[in-house]
Amino acid sequence: MPCWVTTTVADLRKAPHDQAERVSQLILFSPGEELEVGEGWQKVRGPDGYTGWMKSTLVAPGELPTPHWKVWVPVAIVRDPRTGAVLGRMPLDTRFAGEKTPQGIVVQWTNGRTGLVPREALRPHDETGTLADVLALAQELVGVPYLWGGTSPFGFDCSGLVQRLFHVVFNRWLPRDSHDQKECGEKVPHLPDLGPGDLVCFPGHMGLWMGEGLMLHASGREHQVTVTRLVPPESPYAESLRSKFLWGVRLGW
Repeated sequence: MPCWVTTTVADLRKAPHDQAERVSQLILFSPGEELEVGEGWQKVRGPDGYTGWMKSTLVAPGELPTPHWKVWVPVAIVRDPRTGAVLGRMPLDTRFAGEKTPQGIVVQWTNGRTGLVPREALRPHDETGTLADVLALAQELVGVPYLWGGTSPFGFDCSGLVQRLFHVVFNRWLPRDSHDQKECGEKVPHLPDLGPGDLVCFPGHMGLWMGEGLMLHASGREHQVTVTRLVPPESPYAESLRSKFLWGVRLGW
């Protein structure tokens, strides 16, 4: 049965209870498929094919209209068009149907009220960008907290960050987990041969090569999205990362 996410960010958990591991997240208006129903929980397959258990209060049955827009900034504020009061927030890559007006893009909010989103925060949903767009958006996410299983600007893990950046820019899903992302493109075996936009692979970790010896990544050790200089290594942490380098991945999109 089709369904969609009704809250800003919804956790997908390994089992149907609050203490279960967070394995991923789905963002507002994400389409899904209900696979199983438990007491107060639903097992859902997200648009990237990943599955997990979500609280039933965070998902609604049915299909939404075909989206027209996608959020191209870390967080877009949705306001009441009459009063200016904040109705909610849309994280990066949120996709929705909306009508263009001189004031902005009108959207039907999850509570049935009409909301207004700034046009400058959005791009047409089917627009594709460039590697330069990936790198620019990545820089805007520096300082976002690290969150195991996180896929939004309210908290990312390493592979969730990479997956979200490439989906918003190229409209294509990378695998959710780092061990699968490591195998999804042309391998670049040597660190000096990496180019901007290549993935940087380590055991259990993934980053994005920015060029000039710098890697952007969601670091559990640093507790945030950060930029680390690997060439030359700027710290013992960077030296440790460099020593564990497996290979790079060039996606060629």
